Amino acid sequence: MLEFSFTKFARLMGRFHLTEKENPKCGWVNSAVFLAFRGTAISMTAEDSEGQDYVEIVVDGVARNWINLKKGVHEYIIEQGLPDGEHTLEIHKRTGILTGSITFHHFSLPDGGSFLAPPAARPLRLEYFGDSITDGAGIGHPHVLAEAPHLDDGYMSYVGISARMLNAEYHTMAICGIGVWQDAVGNKQGLPEHFFGTLGKGTAPWDFSRYIPDGIVINLGQNDYSTPIDDEAYIAAYIEFIRVILEKYNDPYVFCCVGTMNNNYLASVNKVVSDFNQSGNGKVFLVDLGLIHPEVEGWGGRYHPGYQTHYRMGWELASFISANTGWELLKRPLIATECVF
Repeated sequence: MLEFSFTKFARLMGRFHLTEKENPKCGWVNSAVFLAFRGTAISMTAEDSEGQDYVEIVVDGVARNWINLKKGVHEYIIEQGLPDGEHTLEIHKRTGILTGSITFHHFSLPDGGSFLAPPAARPLRLEYFGDSITDGAGIGHPHVLAEAPHLDDGYMSYVGISARMLNAEYHTMAICGIGVWQDAVGNKQGLPEHFFGTLGKGTAPWDFSRYIPDGIVINLGQNDYSTPIDDEAYIAAYIEFIRVILEKYNDPYVFCCVGTMNNNYLASVNKVVSDFNQSGNGKVFLVDLGLIHPEVEGWGGRYHPGYQTHYRMGWELASFISANTGWELLKRPLIATECVF
C-alpha cells in the first residue's frame, strides 16, 4: 500500500495545530485539507473530539456529500466508484470551534492508486473574523431549532461563497455568541483575545508568517449590541483590533461588515472606519449587508440567516470587495458539470 504523508501530499487551509506534522489538528470552521490522487476511491482516518463535527466532501471541485464524524478515531470511505484517473479531494470542516476539533490521521487508496502533488493554492488570501453568522450556524435549521450542528454549514456560508467567488484561500476565526468587546450576555470577552492562538485563547501560539492575507473581513457587533453596551468602549476595542491585525500583516484591505441579524451598531462601525480613513488609511471599508428579508429569504435557526441570505451576503460582499480592489470575480462556468449517477 502506498504510504500517505501529510507533509508531502496534503495542502492545509486554515489554522492547524502541527506539533505532530503527520496528524494535523483543526478546530475553526472552514479549515480544510486538499489532496490530489489517481484512482477510483479514497478513504480517510480521522479523530473527532466530540462526535459532533461535520465535514464537506468536495471531489473534482464539486461539493458531493457531507458526513458526521464519530467521536474517536475512525476510518471513513470518502468516495468510491470514481472514473479511473486523476482527481482532487477537499475536506472542509462545516462546524465551528465550539462543536469540536478534528485530527487527521491518514488517507488511503485501493491497490493501483497513487497520491499526487496537492492542488496549488488559490492566488488571493482572505481572513474572516466573526460570530455565529460567520460560523454558518443556523443556516439550514428550521426556525425553532437552535442547536443542530448537522444543519450548520460554514462551507455554504457567506464566507465560503464570497471567498470562492473571489477565487481566494480563506481562513475563518468565528465563535458563536462572541463580539469585539463583549459577548451576547455581556461578559467582557471578545474575539480579539483569540487572535494569537492557533486554536484560540490559551492554545499554542499561531505562526503568523504561515499566512499573510491580502484582505480581512470582520463581522462583529451583533452580539456586542444585543445587550447594553458602552459605544465608546466597543469603538476603541474595534479600532485596537484592526491596529493589531495591520501590525501583523502587510497592509491588507479591511472590510468591516454590518448585518444581517441586527444593524444597531452601524453608526459605531462607521466611526471605526472613519478613524482609519481620516488618518490616511483608505483601505479600511464599511460594508452594510443589510438585514434578513424573511418573506423573501426565509429564516435559518433562531433568527439566523439561512442559505438564501448567506448567498446574497456572499454575492454582495464579493462584489463590493471586487469593486474596491480590482480583484476579479469568478465567472459562471460555460460547460455543465458532468453528473455521475
